[in-house]
Amino acid sequence: MRRAFVAPALLAVTLAALTTTAAADPRDGAVIVDLAERVPAHWREDTTVDWPLTPERWRRRMPPQCRTRGGYREHCQGARLVPRPHGAAAERARRLGLGHRATVLQLMHARPFAEWLDAVAGLDPDPSLTFPVPDGHLGRGFGRTRRGALADRRHWGVDIGAPEGAPIVAARGGLVAYADNELTGYGNVVMLLHQGGFTTFYAHCRRVLVFAGQRVERGQPIAEVGHTGFAPAPHLHFEWRQRGWARDPAPQFRRRTR
Repeated sequence: MRRAFVAPALLAVTLAALTTTAAADPRDGAVIVDLAERVPAHWREDTTVDWPLTPERWRRRMPPQCRTRGGYREHCQGARLVPRPHGAAAERARRLGLGHRATVLQLMHARPFAEWLDAVAGLDPDPSLTFPVPDGHLGRGFGRTRRGALADRRHWGVDIGAPEGAPIVAARGGLVAYADNELTGYGNVVMLLHQGGFTTFYAHCRRVLVFAGQRVERGQPIAEVGHTGFAPAPHLHFEWRQRGWARDPAPQFRRRTR
């Protein structure tokens, strides 16, 4: 059997073409959303321990055991129990600028960036909300004036009472925008971004089960009920926002709990 002969020059050209085709796109791995260029500088500062930008009146509203002359005691956040990011989801978070304190503040107070909306396009289009603590019960409602140390401060979500360790599930399928312990007073927190610019926010968790960059399905466990941060008893503080505006989530729940 005659063997085919390939000229050295032709072989070199062929190998070069294959190498070029197989090479990674130079845009792969590039940061798509650079928070340093998109959000106010003070949003990017970690103020968990030192709170120099917070007005004195806010400091006075902290529980007495958490106050210091300069700001706020770190232990008042509670134990930081969050998973270590890894794999493709962690890379997605890096490229999109997810997982940072500034990410949460952007989603709480402004519209999501276009790149973030693209990342959740097509994920769970149903706008209704699954009750996030299946065995929980509604407590303090949306917009009610707080009492005591937090008097006159609006309540931008609803409180859902449940035993410590009770599962918290995703109220709607989406993308984990944040899962950490850097937001003063909220303890361990998860924030999900949903199609249409909606977000759901889960605070005072004992433990977080997901990390930024992951895609989660409706009803998937994402955390456990706790009382980290400024929470006198185990409960979930749950917020629902539309492009930065807080809305009452109760009418959106698929079912009312007991």
